[in-house]
Amino acid sequence: MIDKIKKLKNKEGGFTIVELLIVIVVIGILAAITIVSYTGITTQAKTAHAQQNASSVQSVADAFNAENSKYPATTADFAAVSSAKLPAGITLLISADPTASNGETSIRYQKYTDTTSSVVTGGAVTYWDFTTGATVTNSFGATTGGTLGNPAS
Repeated sequence: MIDKIKKLKNKEGGFTIVELLIVIVVIGILAAITIVSYTGITTQAKTAHAQQNASSVQSVADAFNAENSKYPATTADFAAVSSAKLPAGITLLISADPTASNGETSIRYQKYTDTTSSVVTGGAVTYWDFTTGATVTNSFGATTGGTLGNPAS
Protein backbone atom coordinates (compact mmCIF):
# COMPACT_ATOMS: atom_id res chain seq x y z
CA MET A 1 0.00 0.00 0.00
CA ILE A 2 2.81 2.40 0.86
CA ASP A 3 4.49 1.54 -2.42
CA LYS A 4 1.36 2.59 -4.34
CA ILE A 5 1.22 5.91 -2.51
CA LYS A 6 4.91 6.55 -3.24
CA LYS A 7 4.35 5.77 -6.94
CA LEU A 8 1.38 8.15 -7.13
CA LYS A 9 3.31 10.84 -5.26
CA ASN A 10 6.35 10.56 -7.54
CA LYS A 11 4.28 10.49 -10.75
CA GLU A 12 4.57 13.78 -12.61
CA GLY A 13 1.27 15.44 -13.51
CA GLY A 14 0.40 17.46 -16.60
CA PHE A 15 -1.77 17.67 -19.66
CA THR A 16 -1.42 15.52 -22.74
CA ILE A 17 -1.02 17.00 -26.20
CA VAL A 18 -4.57 15.92 -27.09
CA GLU A 19 -6.02 17.74 -24.09
CA LEU A 20 -4.11 20.90 -24.95
CA LEU A 21 -5.23 20.75 -28.60
CA ILE A 22 -8.86 20.37 -27.56
CA VAL A 23 -8.61 23.47 -25.36
CA ILE A 24 -6.96 25.46 -28.17
CA VAL A 25 -9.68 24.44 -30.66
CA VAL A 26 -12.46 25.42 -28.23
CA ILE A 27 -10.83 28.83 -27.62
CA GLY A 28 -10.51 29.33 -31.39
CA ILE A 29 -14.19 28.54 -31.96
CA LEU A 30 -15.26 30.95 -29.23
CA ALA A 31 -13.02 33.68 -30.67
CA ALA A 32 -14.49 33.19 -34.15
CA ILE A 33 -18.04 33.45 -32.83
CA THR A 34 -17.18 36.63 -30.94
CA ILE A 35 -15.55 38.28 -33.96
CA VAL A 36 -18.49 37.49 -36.27
CA SER A 37 -20.99 38.79 -33.70
CA TYR A 38 -19.01 41.98 -33.15
CA THR A 39 -18.80 42.66 -36.88
CA GLY A 40 -22.56 42.22 -37.28
CA ILE A 41 -23.31 44.51 -34.35
CA THR A 42 -21.05 47.30 -35.61
CA THR A 43 -22.57 47.04 -39.09
CA GLN A 44 -26.07 47.40 -37.66
CA ALA A 45 -24.95 50.34 -35.53
CA LYS A 46 -23.46 52.15 -38.55
CA THR A 47 -26.68 51.61 -40.51
CA ALA A 48 -28.79 52.90 -37.61
CA HIS A 49 -26.56 55.99 -37.38
CA ALA A 50 -26.90 56.66 -41.12
CA GLN A 51 -30.70 56.19 -40.90
CA GLN A 52 -30.87 58.65 -38.00
CA ASN A 53 -28.84 61.20 -39.97
CA ALA A 54 -31.17 60.81 -42.96
CA SER A 55 -34.16 61.26 -40.65
CA SER A 56 -32.57 64.44 -39.26
CA VAL A 57 -32.12 65.86 -42.77
CA GLN A 58 -35.74 65.04 -43.57
CA SER A 59 -36.94 66.66 -40.31
CA VAL A 60 -35.07 69.89 -41.07
CA ALA A 61 -36.48 69.87 -44.62
CA ASP A 62 -39.99 69.39 -43.20
CA ALA A 63 -39.40 72.27 -40.76
CA PHE A 64 -38.26 74.47 -43.65
CA ASN A 65 -41.44 73.53 -45.50
CA ALA A 66 -43.56 74.42 -42.46
CA GLU A 67 -41.92 77.85 -42.26
CA ASN A 68 -41.72 78.67 -45.99
CA SER A 69 -44.42 76.54 -47.69
CA LYS A 70 -41.79 74.87 -49.85
CA TYR A 71 -38.93 72.45 -49.37
CA PRO A 72 -35.26 73.54 -49.49
CA ALA A 73 -34.03 74.35 -52.97
CA THR A 74 -30.41 74.81 -51.90
CA THR A 75 -28.21 73.33 -49.22
CA ALA A 76 -27.96 76.81 -47.68
CA ASP A 77 -31.72 76.65 -47.00
CA PHE A 78 -31.02 74.00 -44.35
CA ALA A 79 -29.13 76.59 -42.29
CA ALA A 80 -32.00 79.08 -42.62
CA VAL A 81 -34.45 76.99 -40.62
CA SER A 82 -35.15 78.60 -37.26
CA SER A 83 -37.05 75.73 -35.63
CA ALA A 84 -34.61 72.87 -36.40
CA LYS A 85 -30.93 72.46 -37.15
CA LEU A 86 -28.89 69.68 -38.68
CA PRO A 87 -26.77 67.84 -36.13
CA ALA A 88 -23.05 68.56 -36.26
CA GLY A 89 -21.05 66.26 -38.49
CA ILE A 90 -23.65 65.61 -41.20
CA THR A 91 -22.43 66.29 -44.72
CA LEU A 92 -25.10 67.01 -47.35
CA LEU A 93 -24.21 65.56 -50.73
CA ILE A 94 -25.88 67.11 -53.78
CA SER A 95 -24.58 65.16 -56.75
CA ALA A 96 -23.30 61.81 -55.52
CA ASP A 97 -24.70 59.04 -53.37
CA PRO A 98 -23.05 58.14 -50.09
CA THR A 99 -20.61 55.23 -50.11
CA ALA A 100 -19.29 52.78 -47.55
CA SER A 101 -16.38 55.11 -46.81
CA ASN A 102 -18.51 58.22 -46.05
CA GLY A 103 -21.95 56.70 -45.49
CA GLU A 104 -22.10 57.12 -41.74
CA THR A 105 -22.03 60.93 -41.90
CA SER A 106 -22.95 61.80 -45.51
CA ILE A 107 -26.55 62.06 -46.71
CA ARG A 108 -27.65 62.93 -50.23
CA TYR A 109 -30.50 65.41 -50.53
CA GLN A 110 -32.49 65.85 -53.73
CA LYS A 111 -35.46 68.09 -54.35
CA TYR A 112 -38.74 67.41 -56.14
CA THR A 113 -39.73 70.42 -58.23
CA ASP A 114 -43.30 70.83 -59.49
CA THR A 115 -43.12 70.93 -63.29
CA THR A 116 -45.79 73.62 -63.65
CA SER A 117 -45.04 76.03 -60.79
CA SER A 118 -41.30 75.39 -60.32
CA VAL A 119 -41.89 75.22 -56.56
CA VAL A 120 -39.96 72.60 -54.60
CA THR A 121 -42.76 70.37 -53.31
CA GLY A 122 -40.80 67.51 -51.77
CA GLY A 123 -37.49 65.85 -51.41
CA ALA A 124 -35.56 62.63 -51.11
CA VAL A 125 -32.77 61.60 -48.78
CA THR A 126 -30.35 58.81 -49.60
CA TYR A 127 -28.17 57.06 -47.05
CA TRP A 128 -25.77 54.09 -47.11
CA ASP A 129 -27.08 50.83 -45.63
CA PHE A 130 -24.06 48.98 -44.26
CA THR A 131 -25.98 45.72 -43.78
CA THR A 132 -26.93 45.41 -47.47
CA GLY A 133 -24.00 47.35 -48.93
CA ALA A 134 -26.29 49.62 -50.98
CA THR A 135 -27.99 52.99 -50.81
CA VAL A 136 -31.55 53.51 -49.57
CA THR A 137 -33.67 56.47 -50.70
CA ASN A 138 -36.66 57.84 -48.78
CA SER A 139 -38.95 60.35 -50.48
CA PHE A 140 -41.13 62.86 -48.65
CA GLY A 141 -43.55 65.68 -49.43
CA ALA A 142 -45.39 65.89 -52.74
CA THR A 143 -43.34 63.76 -55.10
CA THR A 144 -45.85 63.16 -57.91
CA GLY A 145 -46.06 65.54 -60.83
CA GLY A 146 -42.55 66.74 -60.26
CA THR A 147 -39.00 66.07 -61.28
CA LEU A 148 -36.23 64.93 -59.00
CA GLY A 149 -33.09 67.01 -59.19
CA ASN A 150 -30.05 68.16 -57.29
CA PRO A 151 -30.29 71.31 -55.19
CA ALA A 152 -27.88 74.17 -55.64
CA SER A 153 -25.10 74.29 -53.10
